[in-house]
Amino acid sequence: MSQMWVAGGPGLAPPRGGTALSPRVRAWQAGLRVRSLHDGPVHVSVVGDCRVSPSALQAEGLAFAGAGRWEDLTRWPGSYWVVAGFEGCTFVAGDLAGVRALFAGRGPRGVIWSSHASHVAAQLASAPDLPLLAAQLVAGAEHWPGRSLYEGVHQVPGGHGLLLQQDRWETVDVTGLPSPLTLADGAARVGQALTEAAEGYASEHEEVGADLSGGLDSSTLVLLAAQRRPVRAVTYGGPLASAEDIAFAKRVAACAGIEHHVCEGGPQTWHFASPPPAATDGPTLSSAIAGLDAAYLAPAAGLGTHLTGHGGDVVLESSTAAFVDLLQRGQTRAAKTQVTAWARLRDQAPRPLWRQVKASAALGRDEAVEQTADRIETGQFDGVSRVWSWCRPGPAAAWLTAHGRSTVAQLLRASVTGGPEVLAGAWDDWSALRLNGASARHEITLYEPLDVHPVYPFLDNAVVRACLAIPAYERRRNGAYKPLLGAALPGLPPWLTGRRSKGSFGPVLMSGLRAHRNRLHHLVATAPLVQAGLVDARRVATDLDRAAGGEATAPRAALQQFLTACLWLDNPPLPPPAAAPAPRAAAC
Repeated sequence: MSQMWVAGGPGLAPPRGGTALSPRVRAWQAGLRVRSLHDGPVHVSVVGDCRVSPSALQAEGLAFAGAGRWEDLTRWPGSYWVVAGFEGCTFVAGDLAGVRALFAGRGPRGVIWSSHASHVAAQLASAPDLPLLAAQLVAGAEHWPGRSLYEGVHQVPGGHGLLLQQDRWETVDVTGLPSPLTLADGAARVGQALTEAAEGYASEHEEVGADLSGGLDSSTLVLLAAQRRPVRAVTYGGPLASAEDIAFAKRVAACAGIEHHVCEGGPQTWHFASPPPAATDGPTLSSAIAGLDAAYLAPAAGLGTHLTGHGGDVVLESSTAAFVDLLQRGQTRAAKTQVTAWARLRDQAPRPLWRQVKASAALGRDEAVEQTADRIETGQFDGVSRVWSWCRPGPAAAWLTAHGRSTVAQLLRASVTGGPEVLAGAWDDWSALRLNGASARHEITLYEPLDVHPVYPFLDNAVVRACLAIPAYERRRNGAYKPLLGAALPGLPPWLTGRRSKGSFGPVLMSGLRAHRNRLHHLVATAPLVQAGLVDARRVATDLDRAAGGEATAPRAALQQFLTACLWLDNPPLPPPAAAPAPRAAAC
């Protein structure tokens, strides 16, 4: 397991070594930078990639901590944990996306917390929460942002911090977005934040690695980083990869004048060809492509940091939740114009889509979730909205047993807040951001055995705040792909920002399902979700055979998600190690 973590609280079994940040708070570092300041009882520490200057940390950090200005402690550029406070009060926060996560629970001696849910779970003797895992597979993780997949272990949602006072704890909102801006007014700030993030990571090393998929996000980071340091870029290639993606990647590499390695692919890189190299804190789609990652990332091993474009899709653009958001804001004409244009681009009739958008805006989240719970419980899965909706039961709903349907429905109803109405655009933005943050967090664990050290500039606090200050409906333009990127960085090559398509790993997934069908059938049949009576293995097996046989309508994405959940349950994370290894110099 990755040694990148911080933890605290009475009774939390600490490994030897590490760095004491304050009483009952320690950090264990494998390449993590730890900087701490103390002035009497007031203390502040930053752990990770925090690009605050020593003078700014000295001038601002202790003042913010002493005054309880918690949000201000998250405003320095980078992706880091901050631990601060004074006698009897401790504040801890990770980054907005949740790459630097926090989890808490109540042990026999009080509140314990850690950046790994499994560490807290080990102290509480908690098992995986199978009902919640089933519910997330069916309806998405966004409905339970404060729950982890371990019983009794709470998650501090991205955009929040943990405030501990004596034996009490609460979460504190630190999102701190500025006043809403138009795309034109906010683009320059986005460009500056992204440039500083990419160049900041690159400048700390003699040479850096980078993903180069050929898409806009990874290509942009390569071009920015190459202005500061030599870049060694890696691309997944081979006969099942997108030829267009490879061509774009080669063109970007030539433009930047960098070293470029293209993996040849092959059966060893197909999905499910290799077991995950490490146990992650939760299920992640990356665990299915361990062989692919090991092959294409090999040339980047040993470098101090590895830039990835992960998260760019979320912060640069938005989903069709923007249509519902506009209607909630009373901008009916703009919403209808957007829906009509979106439908015509896809050769669909606008009227049925418009009715769906109006229904979502009228219902709001709570009522929509209640309706979905009723449909799941009664097994009615038809009529799913073709545009964004608050709660959409995925194909996994059809795999549930009667007991599973009842259980998932109860969990959905329990997620209803009864609070004020939320705007669809912001709700979906933050849900997607947290999902991407969790994926990145697990990816770090899987990359560590490969000696690859990923960083995620698009998920840095400053970049997230700059992008999400531009509302969802502003970041979306029908007929344009990620218009914010071109506006933010006008110096990017027009042939890059003008790209409108992107390949997928669908053929690689299909080949893996076909080649490893028998083993995957066994994985499904013995899955704890099946043994608990939540999922019918025969229904999953039928869809697995359909997907392996090449049926276009088979739910391949849902199958991958279910199978990776089974892999996680088959390979649980270990308790914290007894001793931390010698630290290495790295960016994360």
